[in-house]
Amino acid sequence: MTKKEVRRAAKQSILNGKTKQETFEELKMTSYRSAEDLAKIIRNIPSLKARKKYKTLNNILIVLLSLTIAFKIMAGIPIIIENGIKWIPILFLLPIINILLLIGIATYSPGGHKAVALLTLLGVFQLIGNIVGKPFEPFILIDFAIAAGLIGISLYLNSKLFPDYLTVKEHYQNNMGQKKLRDVIKFED
Repeated sequence: MTKKEVRRAAKQSILNGKTKQETFEELKMTSYRSAEDLAKIIRNIPSLKARKKYKTLNNILIVLLSLTIAFKIMAGIPIIIENGIKWIPILFLLPIINILLLIGIATYSPGGHKAVALLTLLGVFQLIGNIVGKPFEPFILIDFAIAAGLIGISLYLNSKLFPDYLTVKEHYQNNMGQKKLRDVIKFED
């Protein structure tokens, strides 16, 4: 099975209501991938329980991202008024990264939440660079509040939707009756 096929099978299993641990055990028997590779693939698929538990917070993140898209479009309107209708495609280029992030968050894509936090943090640095040496404007606090919300919620959701798996040592008895130690991968659903 290719990595894409394993991911598809794991996602389908989880969406059918199986836990990550059950999915891992099934795929371990049918896939020729190492246990570590399987665990990494399954880790990046949020369980149904996690999706349900954090759905409201994920929707808040989607709303915040939608606000940033609207603000970027509104910021581009003066450019169109000033330079003419030929600049309309530019109006939609401004928020394209946010639209892609929005799609990633809505579909629970791995890395989407981290990308929102990282890109928002870069935007905060740019914002700070733009305001240094200028008179204080109270409206800038709105930008910082939205950025703080995006960063905080994104990182929190990333840790809750895509938690790390554990590798624990387990004693077992092999076919020859010898006591051995092996690594076992455990998921916390």
